[in-house]
Amino acid sequence: MSANWFVLIPIAALVLFVPGAIAVLKLQKASLRRMGSMPVTASLAADRTGFQQSSQESREEFVRRHWQRSGLVADGVTLVDLYDRIQALEERVARAERRSASPPPAD
Repeated sequence: MSANWFVLIPIAALVLFVPGAIAVLKLQKASLRRMGSMPVTASLAADRTGFQQSSQESREEFVRRHWQRSGLVADGVTLVDLYDRIQALEERVARAERRSASPPPAD
């Protein structure tokens, strides 16, 4: 008789879990529908604070403009430093390409 109780416990837990999971999914779906019908407030907040990237500026320019502000995707100082390193590396590559493209000096 006690073995039957051990089988009954997981079945009862499953019976309670499935309707609960279905209810949570329905609530999530309903909240997503409500959020879809709401006006976009995040862009309005971004316009109000001026913390929005314009279509004319690159991501690098945006980060350089806002490097001291919190809420940036990563640490602004680190990103600016990385952009500086990338720029220096690109200049070194361009110099190396110019040197290899120029004809060697005749002896």
